[in-house]
Amino acid sequence: MSIGEHAKKTVTLKKSHIVIAAAVLAAVVGIGIYFIISAIYKPVDISGAQTPLGGMSLVLDDSMKAYSGKEPESRGGAKQGIKIPGYGTVRFPADTTDVRMVLLNPEGNPCYFTFELVIEEETYFTSNMVEPSMCIENLTLLKPLAKGQYTAILKISTYSLDENLTPMNGANVEFTLIAI
Repeated sequence: MSIGEHAKKTVTLKKSHIVIAAAVLAAVVGIGIYFIISAIYKPVDISGAQTPLGGMSLVLDDSMKAYSGKEPESRGGAKQGIKIPGYGTVRFPADTTDVRMVLLNPEGNPCYFTFELVIEEETYFTSNMVEPSMCIENLTLLKPLAKGQYTAILKISTYSLDENLTPMNGANVEFTLIAI
């Protein structure tokens, strides 16, 4: 091939090639802008509360109310940390999803509580956050329990009271549940 023949060969772009290249470039620029904006702004949950860096947002439980019963006995000694209430034997009515059980975040705790009721390794109830000195008294289970005796665990997760909602120490409180 001589130099003259090489000079005669040129690349010609068709309109379809230009359109495809422009579409790919626009997609790449759009995705880049999306990630930049996502990095700048924190996500917002449906309640409108700003989500902190940890991913949690403050959503208080709608059924939460002030606790008016007897405060549980403290067994923590002189230096008290997070107070976790204990549960002995709990009785629920069988074959219904509406049950009464006091889920308490004791007064003076430095944190919010969330509760997850697990019966025989299956979740039956999950709460939103409960403030110190507040409680939930009426639960709606995900499904009813048949008559019988069950091993239940109340999983308590704790989060700092500041805007970061930093996870703190939690507890798994095991108790006997009897559906009658």
